[in-house]
Formats: sequence, structure tokens, C-alpha cells
Amino acid sequence: MLDHSTRPSASTDAALAVLWCGIIGAARHIAKRQPLASTQRPMVVQLKPGSAKMPVYFIGGGLREIRVAPLISSHHPVFAVEIPWPSQWHDAAVKGDVEALPTLKEMVAPYAAALHAHSGSTPCVIVGYSFQGLMGFEAAHRIQELGGKVEMVMLLDAPAQYPATHCIAWRKFQETWKLARKCSAGELSAHCLASRLASSLSILRWTIHETGSVVKERLLLALGYPGQLTTRLDTLGRPLAWRLIRRLYTNAVRTYDLRPLDCRGAVFRADRSGDCPGGGVEYSLGWNGLFARGLQIIQVAGGHDTMWQSPNDVNLAHEMGNALNGL
Repeated sequence: MLDHSTRPSASTDAALAVLWCGIIGAARHIAKRQPLASTQRPMVVQLKPGSAKMPVYFIGGGLREIRVAPLISSHHPVFAVEIPWPSQWHDAAVKGDVEALPTLKEMVAPYAAALHAHSGSTPCVIVGYSFQGLMGFEAAHRIQELGGKVEMVMLLDAPAQYPATHCIAWRKFQETWKLARKCSAGELSAHCLASRLASSLSILRWTIHETGSVVKERLLLALGYPGQLTTRLDTLGRPLAWRLIRRLYTNAVRTYDLRPLDCRGAVFRADRSGDCPGGGVEYSLGWNGLFARGLQIIQVAGGHDTMWQSPNDVNLAHEMGNALNGL
């Protein structure tokens, strides 16, 4: 049974304890000491108490979620679902063993099971940032299959798809040159052509930059440099490096098929200045047509990372509160 009356300090302490477990695990790894011993940690922790019956669940519970959750102006209780990843996933990512890497459904299964066990038959809201938004979308499918109820999935600057760089660039080139046909007869053809060429050059520069980043990342992984550590631990208490997590994410979406979900959706779209330039802008981030009960698109302040930073975090929490209060 859900307990919405937990004291704010108690709920925050529980969330911080989980976060500190990850920080200490990363610190021990850096110091080349034994991994943090695996302990029985709660998989669902409360970030904010509330009197409303419908709970809100973040997929993942890091500093961002702990910071923003108390700012949400809503009576809905807010929780975070944080699952230690199987050590087999960690090892497969290090070795680059594609066959042993989890699919998105396999990655989401323990989150969905923990969330469903906590919420039961109570309708809930699922929230996910970036790739965790796609995890939240799949978790909602799984929970409904288990007999649970999902009222809304809130996607915090979370694209529906992650196509390869060259695929994005080619689509943008096509969109750019289709626009050339819309130049009016009275418009100078040279001006129209120059505009299209400038846009194409921007796309080419973006493609070279993104391709270079991917090649660099793969080379560093091959040389044994996994990069910046995160506070996410595996079941053996070892922290996962960000590049390894990206490898897991990239493989997970490789075979994932999006399918419509019977609930409401809300996309909180940040400034996407880092996206490929040129062509049209898809403001739903690819989610149009995937929510049977409608999709709301909300523009928030800041970029993909800075939307969580002050003062943008207050704006994000305010918009999330408005969406929740409209349920």
C-alpha cells in the first residue's frame, strides 16, 4: 500500500541515501579499493510526499530528480525508481559483446516490476528524462500488460528515436532542398540557392562534428578508457562509466519498435540548439501519434542539460506541476 504521509525529511533522507551509495561506490572505484558491498537497497524511494491518490514515478533517481521533485507544485506524491543494473550488462558493455547486451524491454523489465509492485492498481504517472523517457514509455506498456494503470507519461526532452548521424543528416538534406521548390517565381533563384547551400553546409559541419565524437568515443572505449564515472552501480557494487551506459542505450534502441500507448503524453521540450540544423523542426520529438489519449507539448527554459539548473529548474517544476494538476 502506498504511504503518502511520509515526513518530507524522511523521504528525502531515503533518496539521498541511495544517491550517496552510488557516490561512495564511484569514489572507492577511483581509489582502486574493493567495490561497495551489495546491500538490499529500496528500489522505490519517495522524493516528495503528497495527499493526492495518484503517485508520480521518475525512472532513475539522481541529483536532478532529487532537486526538482520538491519544487513541483502539486499534491501528487513523487517517487524515484532506481535499480542496480546486472553485472552481466556491465561486463558485456566493457567487452563490446553485442549479443549479451540487453534489449530495451529487458532493461526496463525490473523498473516496471518494481513500479507495479509499489503502485498496484492505483493509476500513476511516469516521468523520464532523455533516454529514460523512452524507458518510461516502455515501462508504461509493461505495467498495463501487468494489469496496472498509467494515466500519463511525462517525457523530459526525451526523443522517441535515436537514428544514426548519417540518417539524420540525409533526412535534413532532403527537407532543405524540398523547401527550395517553395521559392516564389518572383524570388531571385540565386538567393534561394544560396540559402539552401548555406543550410546544407551547416548540416555537413554538424555531421562531421557528430561523427568525430562517435569515432573518438569508440576509440577510447577500445583503448580501455570508459570515461566519466556515474553514480549508477551494478549488482556487484561497481559504478558504470557514462560511455558504457551510452553503449547499453545505443544497443537497446537498435531493435526497439515504438507502438502506440493507451494513455496521455506530455513532452517537455528544451532548447534543442545542438540538434542537426536545416529543414523543418519536429517539435514533438517524434512522439506524435504514439499516445492514444492525446499529446501535450510544453516548451521549457534552458537546454537539454541546463533545463535542470537554476533558475530553469523552477520553470520545469512549475510546468510539471501544471500538467499534473490538469489530470
